[in-house]
Formats: sequence, C-alpha cells, structure tokens
Amino acid sequence: MREPGFVLFILFAALKFFWKNRQRILSLSLVAEVEQQVVGHIICSKAVVRKEEITLPVLNFGPLSVLPEYQRKGVGKALINGMLEKAKAEGHGAILFFGRPEYYPQFGFKEASVYGISDCEGYNFSAFMAMELIPGYLLPAKGG
Repeated sequence: MREPGFVLFILFAALKFFWKNRQRILSLSLVAEVEQQVVGHIICSKAVVRKEEITLPVLNFGPLSVLPEYQRKGVGKALINGMLEKAKAEGHGAILFFGRPEYYPQFGFKEASVYGISDCEGYNFSAFMAMELIPGYLLPAKGG
C-alpha cells in the first residue's frame, strides 16, 4: 500500500500532464467548495468530431469527481449543471464524452449513436455520450 502523500504526488503529476497537454477551457473547469474546502471538480477541454472534410469543434468533459463523503448530496449535479449553463452561455455547440449511461441522461445526454456519431474507430458504446447545446449542431457530423 502506498503512502497518501505518494498517491497525491502521482495524482498531481497526472493532472499537471493533463493540463499541459490538453486544450483545457478554464471557464468550464469548476470546483465545488464547502466551508472553504474543495469537495469536487469538473474539467472541460476542447475536442473535435471529424467526418471527411468536416471538423466540428465540441467540448469534452472529465473527470468529474466528488469526495466520497460528499457524494449523493448534489455536488456532482451542481457541477454538471453549472458547467452546462456556462457552456451554453459561451455558445458551445455540443459535448461528447465517455461516462456512465445510467447517470448522465438525467442531464440530457444521449448515446452518441443517436446523433450518428461513433468513436474514431467507427465503434459505438452506450458509455459514449453526447448532448447538443445548440439544436442541430451535430447534424453535419452524422456518420463521423
């Protein structure tokens, strides 16, 4: 078993790599605080859907995490709803990500296959989720 400090060091190193190598969107990467303690966070980044000559910018989010003692208390929902509200206000067209298909439909996410979108290998999974923030935004990507 590793010491907690070692695990935190590895987590910090992984997040530092993530932040340096992905096109993060700081305005959509949020934290939840209770009594000045961070109890959860959500990270958003830029992504694209490609189909032949079309490259359609979309959002990707993850991870979403909440400390165990604050789970099932609305923290995760508040983070997702806050991110969605800000993403719509900023004019983003859609979000695609891999997540739990039994959890995310409550926010309006659907399987990406509903929009005719598959992963880069042409496969689809129930965990590959999508949401249009602008109605019809994903139509040009159908089949991508």
